[in-house]
Amino acid sequence: MQNADVASGKQFIFRFAILAGVIILAGGCSTVRTTSPARSAQEMLLISTAADRAAGALAAQVPTSLTAYVDPSGFSAQDQAYGLAAIKDALLRRGVRLVDDRKKADAIVLPRAGTLSTDERQSILGIPSIPLPFAVMSGTYLPPLSLYQESEAKGVAKFAASVYDPKTGTLIVSTDPAYGFSRADNGVVLFFITWRHNDMGVDTSENPPRVGPPGP
Repeated sequence: MQNADVASGKQFIFRFAILAGVIILAGGCSTVRTTSPARSAQEMLLISTAADRAAGALAAQVPTSLTAYVDPSGFSAQDQAYGLAAIKDALLRRGVRLVDDRKKADAIVLPRAGTLSTDERQSILGIPSIPLPFAVMSGTYLPPLSLYQESEAKGVAKFAASVYDPKTGTLIVSTDPAYGFSRADNGVVLFFITWRHNDMGVDTSENPPRVGPPGP
């Protein structure tokens, strides 16, 4: 009976040692999944940069020296507040005087958004990140093994506007579609060679992020 107890104890120690070894090895080559916001900082930077550029192209088509009221009723987008603010800023930079009371305006600017979003694409040659199968390692993922991986994201904005006389309803100008684009890409080759590029003038890979002039 004593020999059976000893054998059982040795078997338990052996199994425990194997489990501990697996956990140590997995911990050395795994990443822990953490919570993150629904929208990444890069996505929001891409959208806001595209909005700024589309707003500038839109404002360039509006006559200067107007006293205008910006009517937000026709502008609908997920980032509506930023898009409208970007349009107002671009109009002010062009010399348009903005008022909060449409009765005091000699022109109504009715902007609209065709799109204000991102397009994303990812290419990978290798093994993607997968969760470990052990219950004790819940929430832990093996990192991707990428011989080649590239992620490309583009911000796209399309704005247009009708400008009209509020007293007569006469059209002053109907702008052509104004587009704004932004881009960011990053990747890795053979596990170690990495790159990050964007045309927004912000390098988020550094801590703190480095800010410079935006690209063309």
